[in-house]
Amino acid sequence: MREAVRGYFDAVMETAGTEDRATAVASDLTALGRAVASSEDLRAALSDPGLPSRARRAVINDLLAGKVAPATAQLISYVIEVDRAPEIVADLTWLAAAAESVLAAGSSGASGAGSGSSAHPGQPAEEVEMLGRSASRERLGGYTSAVLTPLADAGGMGEVEDELFRFSRVVDSSEELKAVLTDRDVPAQRRAGLVRDLLGSKASAATVRLAAYAALYGRPRDYVASLGWLVERVAAEANRRVAEVRSAVELDDDQRSRLTQALSRITGRQVDVRVSVDSALLGGFVASVGDTVVDGSARHRLELLRERLSLPQVDLLTGTGESS
Repeated sequence: MREAVRGYFDAVMETAGTEDRATAVASDLTALGRAVASSEDLRAALSDPGLPSRARRAVINDLLAGKVAPATAQLISYVIEVDRAPEIVADLTWLAAAAESVLAAGSSGASGAGSGSSAHPGQPAEEVEMLGRSASRERLGGYTSAVLTPLADAGGMGEVEDELFRFSRVVDSSEELKAVLTDRDVPAQRRAGLVRDLLGSKASAATVRLAAYAALYGRPRDYVASLGWLVERVAAEANRRVAEVRSAVELDDDQRSRLTQALSRITGRQVDVRVSVDSALLGGFVASVGDTVVDGSARHRLELLRERLSLPQVDLLTGTGESS
């Protein structure tokens, strides 16, 4: 199954736990798992690659309508949307098993995923699995989708984007902090707990959750890059791109506005400009928007001039070179 489904599940159960709905969602998933296991026709409909995802969602919606919590329906809809048809039944089976572990943890008084613990449901908090880069990004992507869904209508993505960007700069500028958060020998729960303590009431709940989950399931050495990836992801959810600009000097509002307009024209999308000062540029700026880099720094122009001066002189009339 896709790691994105696991991440989305973690976020849904975490949210449900803070709202005292974790048991209801877990019960829904367990019941759905039994229904899928007992119905060959349902399994066939859900796993048929010839059916478009909207048709499979319609089958599930008819089955679940008015019978499950909204969070459950949201989770199942996501599963059908992101995974291949042949994997849907396996996904639902896994969700049912994970839900049973949440119910068992709740009955024994353990915290479980729904109570705010970011450990995998049914997994001891100290045993967080180590994922590769691709898998960790996929799981973080699923988690991010669930966390951002409530913000799509209510607003607040811009705030989350800005807070994540500023936190990434704080981490990257502190060698001591970066050393801890990128050290794979430091337990993942400790790294995630440190992030929560650092952000605390200084950032929105969504920002704290995303930054902490990245510390928990992202590759430790990629933590700063994961924060940058999250900034891009939040911007993409709002149909924007983030332009990271290094400027030799602070930019005033008018300069920011003109730079934003110029970069938006270059990329063809609305751009949010995030500026940091880098005096080593001597003058001008360097802007990065995804894979696009615009280097208008004085240092870059000096380097180009130096390269030209080191070339043989060329006769503009004949085109022949002449050694200096």
